[in-house]
Amino acid sequence: MVTNNKELISPLQFIFIIIQTQIGVGILSLPYMIYESGAKTDAWISMLLVGGIIQLIILLYWVLTNWFPTSPFYGLLSKVYGKLFGRALTIGYTVYFIFVSSLVLILFNFVIEIWAFPRTPSWAFNLMMCILAYYLVVDKLRVIGRFHTLVSVLLLTIIFLTLPAYPYMDIRYIMPIGDSGILNIVKGGKEALLSILGFEVILFLFPFVEGSKKKKLAAASIANVIVTVFYTYLTLICLLFFSPEEIKLIPEPVLYLLKAFTFPVLERVDIVFLAIWIMSVVTSLMSYVYLASVGLADVFSVKHHKKTVPFIIGSSFVIALIPRNSISIASWSEIITNIGLIFVIGIPVLTVLYICIFKREKVDQDANKSR
Repeated sequence: MVTNNKELISPLQFIFIIIQTQIGVGILSLPYMIYESGAKTDAWISMLLVGGIIQLIILLYWVLTNWFPTSPFYGLLSKVYGKLFGRALTIGYTVYFIFVSSLVLILFNFVIEIWAFPRTPSWAFNLMMCILAYYLVVDKLRVIGRFHTLVSVLLLTIIFLTLPAYPYMDIRYIMPIGDSGILNIVKGGKEALLSILGFEVILFLFPFVEGSKKKKLAAASIANVIVTVFYTYLTLICLLFFSPEEIKLIPEPVLYLLKAFTFPVLERVDIVFLAIWIMSVVTSLMSYVYLASVGLADVFSVKHHKKTVPFIIGSSFVIALIPRNSISIASWSEIITNIGLIFVIGIPVLTVLYICIFKREKVDQDANKSR
């Protein structure tokens, strides 16, 4: 399988696909999760640390895909590990993305049920989200990129909604800086990394981005900087607005912050935020459904991913109905995100090492032939 010109996206669309895949469900509870992991008032430093780590991972992705510039990642696995084992890894990634898609639905319903619609059955919202995702994902990658670009404007609204908190912030809440210790800041970084997974979409979309290798790397790096700054900003705002005693009691600090204020024409700012947040959830769901459907299409040698989308959507919908309470939801979230480290970091790192040790000469020969 090689890249098709009709599937190519612009560097700008690439940037917004990355941003929208990462900024999703986790935006509401990220400051709380990092704080509780041990980073405490240094949670914002943990977030900056994660941004640096992700940039190193992006460089690793860039090196790996440059060895096979015309092959999507699923095809790359077969070339490196052989057809049988490569296909097994593709199946593994597909199953993982299905479970991540279901997790997005689970966490979305959990928040919506608490904050807005406690009596609406979860399957109803799941069905609506799945129908919307199906409608958008069955089209070409370029159309998906355009949608992600369009809704990214709404992220600026989130910044605007936090402005009323400025007069009530207290710099003393994060003093002294570094008081949590390096070890706890690193622990907070791990929690932050798990909460903002989604940058792995870079690995799968690199061959489909227009422009030179340097432009692709620059686009991915810009997206990482934007996401890092955005999450660091929200984390810092929450830490400065809530006292250390308050923030450890509120699992969705961003929503509680917005609920404290009203505008002349807006009574419930938190509900307005939820409406914007839903679009970020949709785009995250779209990205994971797309990656899973492309993987399944590769396994069964189907030419277009749209034929496998119904199965991916249906599987995610059914799995999302399984967890029924906060304990089971927390367990699912922890298991899936921890397994994600294997697919997001573990396998790419091992693949680079495997190529360097066993197949570097063959890869260099193939690269010279393709020039």
